[in-house]
Amino acid sequence: MELFVENLQKSIKFYKEILDLTFSNKNGNGAVIKQDNFALLLTPDIILDENHYFKKGGFNPKGKGVEIILVSDNIEKLYKYILERNYPIESGLKLQSWGMKDFRIIDPDGYYLRLTSKNLNEP
Repeated sequence: MELFVENLQKSIKFYKEILDLTFSNKNGNGAVIKQDNFALLLTPDIILDENHYFKKGGFNPKGKGVEIILVSDNIEKLYKYILERNYPIESGLKLQSWGMKDFRIIDPDGYYLRLTSKNLNEP
């Protein structure tokens, strides 16, 4: 997954300090997080030319209509970690009818993130 961000350093700080994710590579052109079967690339949106779909209209604000789901091995610990940093929670931690606990936050570019547990009904 690739997210185009307005301020790369601000986004790196968010994903590192608020979500406690580790970057495998970062430079002025982007930053990469890799975990198991998941990869996230943060790219400065300034690289997009004016004719690119995202610049011509796309969803505005960024990410409108998209929910990005990130799975945590310890959702309660992550929730507490984010609360301790006084980061705004869009929707509090709760057990969903589909058997997973989750909560939602918004990243610095307006991307809507669902932070979720693994299915609690699975062995």
